[in-house]
Amino acid sequence: MNCITMLLKTSDVMAVRRAIFAAGASRVAVFPVPDGARTAYIQDWYFGNDHAKCDTPIRIDVGVDESHTDDVISAFLMTAHIGMIKKVVRHPEKSKSIFQRLLRAA
Repeated sequence: MNCITMLLKTSDVMAVRRAIFAAGASRVAVFPVPDGARTAYIQDWYFGNDHAKCDTPIRIDVGVDESHTDDVISAFLMTAHIGMIKKVVRHPEKSKSIFQRLLRAA
């Protein structure tokens, strides 16, 4: 299982969310970016004068199987007008870690 963290504009969230679910994402969580971290991203991205207040950065955490990771990243890159992939982290399978703990307990 991989966890992909993406940053994008508020106006692109719904379109990106639909695209990454169609590409094979199993879980999607949407979070607002805290005010302290927001200024760093706004300096890097151009939101325009009219949309500077309402089009703030949003963080999306996506859970996806390894076989669909490339498809989800491609869907994000094709759908988001302005955004970036912050990190891709591989998490171990939960079932394996639970099974190993049960074996140690026995």
